[in-house]
Amino acid sequence: MGVGSCYRGTRLDMPVYVIAANSRGHEMGNARVAADRTEVSSLDLIDPLRPTDNGPILNSSNVGQISSVLSDPPSAWRTEPAARKVAAASLRGFAISDESDDEMVDAQLEQLMDADDMVPGLWLKLATAAADTVALIKTPAGPATGFLVSDDLLMTNWHVFKTLESAQDPRVRIVFRFEENENGQIRSSVSLRADAGRFFITGNRELDFALVAVAPLPSGRPAGTKFGRIRLNPAIGKVLLGQPLNIVQHPGGNPRKLAFRNNLLVSVDDPTRLIYQTDTMPGSSGSPVFNDEWELVALHHRAEQAQDSQGRRIDLNGNPVTDRTPDHLRHWIANSGIRVSKIVAHLQTLDLAQEQAPLLAAVLPQE
Repeated sequence: MGVGSCYRGTRLDMPVYVIAANSRGHEMGNARVAADRTEVSSLDLIDPLRPTDNGPILNSSNVGQISSVLSDPPSAWRTEPAARKVAAASLRGFAISDESDDEMVDAQLEQLMDADDMVPGLWLKLATAAADTVALIKTPAGPATGFLVSDDLLMTNWHVFKTLESAQDPRVRIVFRFEENENGQIRSSVSLRADAGRFFITGNRELDFALVAVAPLPSGRPAGTKFGRIRLNPAIGKVLLGQPLNIVQHPGGNPRKLAFRNNLLVSVDDPTRLIYQTDTMPGSSGSPVFNDEWELVALHHRAEQAQDSQGRRIDLNGNPVTDRTPDHLRHWIANSGIRVSKIVAHLQTLDLAQEQAPLLAAVLPQE
């Protein structure tokens, strides 16, 4: 999805809202970020499935937060809003009461946040299971990524399937287990059709999600019985500033890849989106964004561009971006994803037809 970019770098010496350097590779601290440039380009041949541009989301507040996180990632969680820290502590089993003050909550979180960087062996099993739910989406306009959220339903971006007709296109394919084996050869994958006539709903431009039914396996069983599903947990606090976010994706329509290095959450200032460094490329839109426990925290959405002090997008030379700005001059800072909590809240407001309601109920968290 979109036009991919790679950039490394920190350019905080410029009098603009700039966190990273150019899209061809500079240093951003010790992190490498490849943004999924699914925004604002007018070159449809390059970016046929770009999301509708809703304007910049970066401002002096969240740009300042990004700078703060990158300057000291291990301590970044301490700057989180109190409500998010309380939620994070509760999710992790710490005893929180009305009498718990900020210092008490911080002391409890320190036990988790200041631990070593080792992960349990279970991490690999959880990663493998999560990855198996992820599929390459082939559309006439270009590749994308999606993932199963129930036995029958796949989630991706609204800008991938904006209309029922686009999802019903007979050329659309949803390809599971499209990956390389240990010899670099493509494994035997499973290609299914979308079944949008059975179920199809979208959010809006702001939430940028779509849910579409997937046709059954040749055996007649639902796809999720073979590949698994990702549960939608609307709880806040599943990840804190400075913690890693992992993305399973099909960049460029290529075999499945996992991005789990140099992948910090760098801003929670926007109420709808999380902002992170994790690598993405074209074809990554619609990918699941996981915390290190492999819980879904966001739906990958787009890249965010550098801005000047007036909130205008600027290129690598500091000039305002227009539709005519060449892609290689655009200045991509980080990636953003739609919070799961916002998507779930929207889904819970829907009143669907009787035949579709059970399919949606299987996606939503149980009371």
